[in-house]
Amino acid sequence: MHIFLARNNVQAGPYTLEQLNQMLATGQVLLTDLMWHQGMDNWNTVNAMTDGQFFYRPMIDESLSVDTHQREQPTADEADYIINNTPNPISPSEDAENVWDRYSANNPHKSPNPTKVTLTKKLSSNQDIAHAKKQLDLASIGSRIAAKLVDTLLMVLASSPLFISLYNSPNFDKLLKWAEAGQTRLTSAQQMELMSALPEHILLLTNILVWGLMIAQVLLLMRRGQTIGKMIMGIRILDRQSNAIPGFFNLIIMRGLFTTLAYSLSIFGLVVLVIDLVMMLTSKERLSLHDKIAKTYVVRADDTQTTPLALKPD
Repeated sequence: MHIFLARNNVQAGPYTLEQLNQMLATGQVLLTDLMWHQGMDNWNTVNAMTDGQFFYRPMIDESLSVDTHQREQPTADEADYIINNTPNPISPSEDAENVWDRYSANNPHKSPNPTKVTLTKKLSSNQDIAHAKKQLDLASIGSRIAAKLVDTLLMVLASSPLFISLYNSPNFDKLLKWAEAGQTRLTSAQQMELMSALPEHILLLTNILVWGLMIAQVLLLMRRGQTIGKMIMGIRILDRQSNAIPGFFNLIIMRGLFTTLAYSLSIFGLVVLVIDLVMMLTSKERLSLHDKIAKTYVVRADDTQTTPLALKPD
């Protein structure tokens, strides 16, 4: 038996009966999800098919059953046929339509005319639902810029004890003289001279705030694909291939650290920023330079991106 599942208009499968029951037992399949297999006229909720239980016993003709130990998965040709001939889970039953209605009503970032990206990939049984055919709303360039400004403002606020103390320091006049002389970067000796006049508790407080914010941002990125600014703007970073939260290397190292270092290189950083904006304006998927490098893109956020329907490999 080949069973297909769907959540928020996203279809995944085929799965075996054993795999479905495994996902039900572990909470990876919700009772509000939709399911379909051969012998069903249309899609229906898992709740309706299991009578509210977390175990499915199909009532179908024995001639349709397949020994799961003999054949765990269909062949590639069979899978293509089943996928292409599976009913579209758009207007199944009244219960199923309520699932879609609840999703649409609870999505505050839904745009009446969103830009869509359609991704279609063939699934194997242990792939995440994000590999399935899925439509995503691309984040607007304005929302991405606003998210970056929010994150920058938060970092400035975290550093504000240092700035305020430095402004009131007797060494502030020296800093002004260095700036008037056209000096854009301070030497290590100059930095040490400025810091030496600041109270130790101010330096400690600033370190706690800055490092605390940075750690929080990294944890949010790893768990949700979002910084605080992106959460406020309702957008999220996803991997372009898997359509899931990117891995640590691509997300934190290539996309985060690489970009921060590039932007900090005065004139070169300004050039990188301009390239980023030009690429986002001209790319169909609004990919910036760091998106290209990290193999990511930015979309409007919804819950299925962080709580996907998935079968965890043993």
